[in-house]
Amino acid sequence: MRPRIFHTRLLFYLVVAVLCVGTGIAWLRDSEWRFSPADPILYGMPIALLLLLGGIYAAHAQKYEALPPAHILWRILLFALTCDVTCNLYIFNNLMHAPFSLLLTATCICLIWALMGRLCMIFVCPFFILQLAQIAGHYQYGTRINSLVVAETLEASEEEVFGYLSASNMFIAAGSVFGGILLSWILMRLLRSQHNRFQLVNAGLLFALLAGAFSLTIPPVRRNPNYYWPVYEVFALNQAWTEALFHNQATIKQVESLRSPADQPSTLTTLRGDEGVVLVIHIGESVRADRMSINGYSRDTTPFLRSCSNIINFPNCISAACDTCQAQIAILTDARRNIYEKDPAMQPHTGSVLDLFAAHGFRVCSFFGKRNATHLKYDMVVRLLTRCSTERHYAPGSPWTAVPLMADSLRQQSARQNTLFFINNEGSHTPFFHFDPKQAPFLPAGASFENPAAHAESVNNAYDNTIHYTDEFVHRVTRVLLGRPWLYLYISDHGEYLGHDGIWGRAALGESGRNYHSTTGCRVGMFFLYSREFENLHPHIAQALRTLASHTHMPVAQEHIFHTLLGIFDLQSPWYNPQLDLSSPSAQPYSGPLPEATE
Repeated sequence: MRPRIFHTRLLFYLVVAVLCVGTGIAWLRDSEWRFSPADPILYGMPIALLLLLGGIYAAHAQKYEALPPAHILWRILLFALTCDVTCNLYIFNNLMHAPFSLLLTATCICLIWALMGRLCMIFVCPFFILQLAQIAGHYQYGTRINSLVVAETLEASEEEVFGYLSASNMFIAAGSVFGGILLSWILMRLLRSQHNRFQLVNAGLLFALLAGAFSLTIPPVRRNPNYYWPVYEVFALNQAWTEALFHNQATIKQVESLRSPADQPSTLTTLRGDEGVVLVIHIGESVRADRMSINGYSRDTTPFLRSCSNIINFPNCISAACDTCQAQIAILTDARRNIYEKDPAMQPHTGSVLDLFAAHGFRVCSFFGKRNATHLKYDMVVRLLTRCSTERHYAPGSPWTAVPLMADSLRQQSARQNTLFFINNEGSHTPFFHFDPKQAPFLPAGASFENPAAHAESVNNAYDNTIHYTDEFVHRVTRVLLGRPWLYLYISDHGEYLGHDGIWGRAALGESGRNYHSTTGCRVGMFFLYSREFENLHPHIAQALRTLASHTHMPVAQEHIFHTLLGIFDLQSPWYNPQLDLSSPSAQPYSGPLPEATE
């Protein structure tokens, strides 16, 4: 005797059909809806339908029900709804897509359990935990898990990690783990009694078919892959992970493959090699140009620099990218802007400018923050670019601890030895810890990024304090250099977002949908300081500094640094480009994209 379909199951079909048809009618009334025969969903639906019909026929041939009992179908749908409400970041963004997401979730539940059984918990449980953590992270930090978040997480220093280990974040982490385990346990309780996995396959195909039918009613112009949860979310998480690793590895390999510019013949006629010159190249962290008082900021964040008469300040400097590695490459090599652009002219063709100075007698000493000492892949780039260093020093904790190390380095060598100090410390990097709380000029100051918009005053105060701290750091370094001819270049790698352009934190930039160079965050601090002894070393140097000062009104970029350093010292190399030398009369301004505020 053929099994009959119970009326409860008919009611289930009726509810789902009404849900799809009703929403479809609503979309059909929309003037933007257009039927496209090239829609890829059209190709998947016939396959799902044929598989479902084949499954139903096989079930009837074997004399058992084609689908699970009605109460199991209802529970699956209810569990799918629970998952969407608790784990789907986009469920409430557009309620018209919610039924589709609900059906797609039910599809995944049935098919994954049918294929793997309880083994699916190996993948399902971590997925639930990540999604719950992402929901909390989105509301706290304004971003989702993307490649930048993954890269920064993998490369976070101990200081950064402890900066985010607040009581609330620990509670959220524990809650995410508990919630993920609870949802996984509910799923096991729901389906562990369902021994016929063939029925679950048919149920999954039915849900997939209904989801496809519903998706066709959504106008193509209104479709968003983020609403195709959880399928697209798995793809997005995998893409974030692979992009972070790929970009890191690709960047490292690219820098490793660069030949040193010192491999080509070069000449330096302005120095003999025994003048005791000190060249300081300081790549700072996350300093916005508009938060420096020398650039007109209302707060006095740079009192020392503001008092200097021997400063050449560039208030309109554009960084290459919001990524530290790319910025370091653009500063120290002949790369142009974003190295991931397809244009070969944007790519680096030679290695670090430090190599050229080392080849002409400069003793290179590098000073890093603690995170650069941990041998992380992300920090390998700066170590590769400074591999000509004869000394490497790491200053954990306060960047000020690097200053005595510089003084010791100078004392241990001849006063006539030309020296290059390369500095790369944390500066104004999140979570804005690097300032002296006992002498902080702006209070209250807190580095918490949990719901930063609600703590805007304290977060902005902490950021301004870090810039004030960097100003004092520069002051202390210049005091160490007294009596020597020296040139100090400071340039930040990228900016930061503290409500600027409606964005909180660099990781939220991708979620904003805006290009980095369309925001004010791409404008970074850049200036040259020099001693009178350095200016008087050679007529060419004096003229180069005057020409450099005449170009401060121009928009400039990190791509100018390599060539400007060569131009100031008249270091002749085949890699030198006078149009990118700001100390040359033929210098050309930055011609790339600019934010509206600087156009």
